[in-house]
Amino acid sequence: MPVSTSVHISHSIERIVSVNPETVLDVGCGFGLWGFLCREYLDVWNGRVLPAEWQTRIDGIEVFPPYIQAHQRALYNNILVKDVREAVNEIGEYDLIIAGDVIEHLDKPDAENVLEMLYEKASKALLLNIPIGPGWNHPEAHGNPGELHRSQWATEDFVQYPAESVMFDLPCGRYGVFWCVKTVSPKLRAEGLVAAAEIRERRGENEAAMRMLKKAQQLDPANETVLIPLVNFLLNSGETTEAIGCLQNALKEQSDLYAVRLLLARVLALASHHDEAHRELTSLLDDASTPEEIAQNARKHLEDIRNRFA
Repeated sequence: MPVSTSVHISHSIERIVSVNPETVLDVGCGFGLWGFLCREYLDVWNGRVLPAEWQTRIDGIEVFPPYIQAHQRALYNNILVKDVREAVNEIGEYDLIIAGDVIEHLDKPDAENVLEMLYEKASKALLLNIPIGPGWNHPEAHGNPGELHRSQWATEDFVQYPAESVMFDLPCGRYGVFWCVKTVSPKLRAEGLVAAAEIRERRGENEAAMRMLKKAQQLDPANETVLIPLVNFLLNSGETTEAIGCLQNALKEQSDLYAVRLLLARVLALASHHDEAHRELTSLLDDASTPEEIAQNARKHLEDIRNRFA
């Protein structure tokens, strides 16, 4: 249906008002619920009652043309009638993007790609409202094939987007609201990507896992929680040179990462760069601030190199 449950409305409106967006995109606008509420609480509530006084730009995307009626066109500045999988490549940046009851209507790989792009194009926040878990089967309806639910979602599917989340228990199942603000630290965002990469790796989606780990490292290059899984993944994929580069770049950002320096020496030795490994290990041992546990491991690896080439 072009409408949704009502349990999450007040919760969502509080979050929307809190960021005071000047531009809003309503993805899958349907009957126009979010266009109406945003117009009321972002413009009318602030005394801008007449359309000539409105200051908030509210745009929508809708795949099914018959859903668009006169009241939506009166409330929204622009409505793009297009499949979101295509539209997401055309839209610009918005302060707030609302994806309400939309991504479950896509096959999961397509939905994950759309969600990632929407997150990147939201400058202040992404609001995601979605059925969670089983019990939400929905067929085609009203002549609209887009009404079919094509994917099922769990809370872990959104770990790469640090969010405040709340769940509502309804007769047909759980319903989730994810408020993904963009002011989170690079560290938190990067660690969310690492968690998502672990899930993708368990599914056998290694290419997606690698992409997420690399993005995490770009966001927070000296974070060991990010760096070590990425290096291990690269080594398991035979990308030893790239693994060395990641470690070296991290040390350029922050030189006192002793565990990273030790790991770099080990990877250099693995790649038969024994002289460089020897120098890195010696440097660790010469550094009075190197923790004793790291120093002990450095001595062991240095002895192994010396014994191998004695």
